[in-house]
Amino acid sequence: MDTRELLQFIRLGRFRFLLSGFIPFSAGALLALLLGARFTPAQFLLGYAAMAAAHLSVHYSNDYFDADADRFVEPTAISGGSGVLVENPGLKPAALRAAVALMFVSVLIGYLFVAVYAYPAIFLAFAVAGNLLGWFYTAPPLAFAYHNLGEVTNMITFGLLMPGAGYFVAAGTLDATFFAFAVPLCLYGLVFIVSVEIPDREGDIAGGKPTLVVRRGRVFGFSLIALAASLATAALTVFALTGFFAPVDFWPVALISLIPLGTALWGFSHRCAERACALPYAVANIKGYFAFQALVAIYFALVAVTG
Repeated sequence: MDTRELLQFIRLGRFRFLLSGFIPFSAGALLALLLGARFTPAQFLLGYAAMAAAHLSVHYSNDYFDADADRFVEPTAISGGSGVLVENPGLKPAALRAAVALMFVSVLIGYLFVAVYAYPAIFLAFAVAGNLLGWFYTAPPLAFAYHNLGEVTNMITFGLLMPGAGYFVAAGTLDATFFAFAVPLCLYGLVFIVSVEIPDREGDIAGGKPTLVVRRGRVFGFSLIALAASLATAALTVFALTGFFAPVDFWPVALISLIPLGTALWGFSHRCAERACALPYAVANIKGYFAFQALVAIYFALVAVTG
């Protein structure tokens, strides 16, 4: 592999998007800390390393198995894959090897975490489940994204697996408190994936990828995003009103949720079926989603430091 191919291979990994997993993982760990859990930075980093390897594996495997479909997609800042394998098909074997190797690394780190910290072996289920969901998101025979299950897979990944792994690393268990927190996170996972699907509709149709937006259209997609964001804000407001997460004050979290709700309602009010028209609102939804995730994690961190 020469220098140019190496740079393309690194680009294929889309390392910057690891933040989409690190932030919810951190939020889960910080919430557990605020509720009384205790953990060390080394414990946090080793636990995250298992999930990060799984997440990075997904980047390589998805581009590998999506290579044929991606020929019809025009990549954007939020969708369409890296485009590397479309331009450099000779890198496909290396991408597949990297995906498989990272899966093994993920499970190995998970095993080391369990052994070092004497955690229940169920922690390994997070590493294994994350790898399997990521692999079979596009890989046959399951290929969730090609069998009307791509949205559910993303909701589980970013609403349950990543924050759940962080919470488990910190608390050593999952409880009703975490699963309540996972409800709005799953809804935001739906906001994320549908927004990503909106720019790719024509390409996904040509590539035989029946996403929800392919099946129901962009107007429906914007309507669903607005509904999911509204329900997420409603759930967080209920948590704040009832003090469900006491001693953690959830009013700031509910207020932060107005950001993705605002972008979702803005997109809904301008909903349209054409790609050029829809793209800015899809991008705004993604920005709103990341702003919520990051600000909630920052809020939890500030409370942990000042509390």
